[in-house]
Amino acid sequence: MPRKSELNQELRDARKEQILKAALIVFARRGMVATKISDIAKEAGLSHGLVYHYFNSKEEIFSLLVKKAANSSIEIIQQANAFKGTPLEKLRWMTEQILNSFVDSEHTLLFLIMIQASTSDAIPAEVKELLTGDQSLSPVMCTLPIIAAGQEKGEIISANPVTLAVTYYAFIQGLAINKIQWPECPIPDANLLLKIFINEKGSSYHHE
Repeated sequence: MPRKSELNQELRDARKEQILKAALIVFARRGMVATKISDIAKEAGLSHGLVYHYFNSKEEIFSLLVKKAANSSIEIIQQANAFKGTPLEKLRWMTEQILNSFVDSEHTLLFLIMIQASTSDAIPAEVKELLTGDQSLSPVMCTLPIIAAGQEKGEIISANPVTLAVTYYAFIQGLAINKIQWPECPIPDANLLLKIFINEKGSSYHHE
């Protein structure tokens, strides 16, 4: 049987996850500046004091959510790089995974948190450092090797790869915002989203 200390740790971990999920909803709805710890506590169904027992501030909670969102994005790109296939097939697989994740509201809200963190001046210094520090950890920079490889192979159009990566994520973020504002929003399939990136002359890519 699990020891009491292990059970207590499981309870603490579950409680922290409960608070983080509630905070994700509140931050997405109200933004970090307008959000109060009491709002998060109410959403989580917990007392104000209990939230402070696990976290020092709303800024700490926001920072953790941004890290979670960033790590989630980088992880899917790493999986795409490991996917067997051509660069365009890797990009298509990654796009399918991202679009399919929009079925889960938590993933969609994490995209919105990243947008808030990228566009708001009133964010914790730790978050600013995370976003402006090591650019090799940003989704745009991590996607560049796939795009560049696709261009070398003639599968992806010849254009500035950074511009293409920025455009790609602008599509993704825009869809995430629409999905939050309009839950029934139809999400395009990967073929449609990738159409403007494909070099039709050099690609053996076929629509299904």
